[in-house]
Amino acid sequence: MLNNRLKKEIEQLSGRHGRKKSAYFLAEGVRCCLEAVRRRPDWLEAVLFDASFRENAAFAELTASLAAQGLCAEEVSSVEFAALSVTEHPQGILCLLKRPEQTDVTLPRPFCLLLDQVREPGNAGTILRTAWAVGLDSVWLTAGSADVFAPKVIRAGMGAQFALEIQVFASLESALDTFQVLGGGAVWCSMPGAGCSVFDPEFDLHNSALIIGNEGDGISHPELGQPVTIPMPGQAESLNAAQAATVFLFEGVRRGVL
Repeated sequence: MLNNRLKKEIEQLSGRHGRKKSAYFLAEGVRCCLEAVRRRPDWLEAVLFDASFRENAAFAELTASLAAQGLCAEEVSSVEFAALSVTEHPQGILCLLKRPEQTDVTLPRPFCLLLDQVREPGNAGTILRTAWAVGLDSVWLTAGSADVFAPKVIRAGMGAQFALEIQVFASLESALDTFQVLGGGAVWCSMPGAGCSVFDPEFDLHNSALIIGNEGDGISHPELGQPVTIPMPGQAESLNAAQAATVFLFEGVRRGVL
């Protein structure tokens, strides 16, 4: 039986206002929980599963990973697990984790990916997953962006939150001030219709900051950087934030920056 304190902590995380007040967050699903156990065992407060998860092929791997850290998972009834889960189709496993404190800011290498008020959870999580896939070790965000530890962002990120250092700044100006103080170079603003293309030689990500803006309003202060665009021969007005970030990041891979 789950103790009352943990039960109340998890129940509080079912709503947005409760999540804002809580010192914890939830990760659900096999892949996200495995990444949490492997990479951030110091964040773990509890790992819960229901009886059905014993039949999952990942059960042995998860319990072995926990045991290696001197930890164990707790089995709860299917009814209790369903009441605690915040996903529509739970996989029978969830982790309650402590929200990490902001660490000292260092200059991201080989460049800084900065999300400026990217509010849509699916986009935010997908961008984190792509950043992880290309080999970045940190992502910066401005206040007003989606909470990277909200359930939908966790699911879209597929564990990226446990592999990346996340820094949140009060504004775009404060983020770029920090970037310059730390020795950062050029600042690029992803914008439709800009003169410079992502494929042009002058677009150089090395030691640069690449800003991806809000889905509807774009970058809050585009005058703070150089505009760069993704050519679109078709009639669509723009790509969504996650698609645009993917094109930019893998262009960095193609050029050998990453």
